[in-house]
This record gives sequence, C-alpha cells and structure tokens, in this order.
Amino acid sequence: MYQQSPLCNKDELTLWSCKTGKHIYSLCSSHVVTRTSGYIQYRASKHGKVVFTYPTVKRPPLGLFVYYSYGNGNASVEFTSNGYGYTLSDPLRDKSSIFVTAPAPSRKQTEIRCGGNQTLQINYTMRLMYDSGVWESN
Repeated sequence: MYQQSPLCNKDELTLWSCKTGKHIYSLCSSHVVTRTSGYIQYRASKHGKVVFTYPTVKRPPLGLFVYYSYGNGNASVEFTSNGYGYTLSDPLRDKSSIFVTAPAPSRKQTEIRCGGNQTLQINYTMRLMYDSGVWESN
C-alpha cells in the first residue's frame, strides 16, 4: 500500500516520499509504466510549492532513472539533472535519505535524512521498475 504524497496527483502512485521541515520530495508515477508508455517523475516542494520536477515532462523513465535492488533488501533510484546526481536511498533497516552530488570538480555530497519508507522494495514498485526497463542488476 502506498501512502499518497501531496505532490502526486490522485490518479498517480507515490512510489517514494520524504518530508523534512518545509520540504517534501516525492517520486510519482502512472499506475502502469513500460519501456514505451507511462511515466515516473521526481518532484520537490518548499512551503507547498513545487520547485523542482524531473523530468520536466511526463515520459517513460527508460534512460532517465536507474533502479537498484540489493541482496540485503535495500533499494535506490538514481537520476542526473543539470550535472547533479540524485540518489533516493531506501534501506530496509534504516531511514531513507536523498543524496545530492554536485557536479565535478567539487563532487560535494549532501544528505537529506528522511523517515522510514521501504516503498522501493514493494513488489509492485519492483515490477514497475522491471517493466519500465530501469532495473539495473548488481
């Protein structure tokens, strides 16, 4: 069962969400996603106003996102926008985080700590990532 994020529309799934103070970060998707249809979209808000969307238009996620599932139960989704790397980390036995890595040469990494999610390990999420072609083997 997915808990609905205020950043995802009622006809969308909230695959992952993080609330910290004045910010909300969410990974939203259509109910069906394949290599050629549906979409996954990352959204970030401050004070309830969406300030960042990736990708800016809804489109199939192949080539935009990479999903990893690890043997220890952890999972993550990664993407790059304007040279910044984003990792939505969802450990099975710890709190979720967002890691933002600045472009070279600094490569400075910032961590945004979230609450517990464990939504990237849900069977439907895993199936959606596989069907969309973004699941990467380790």
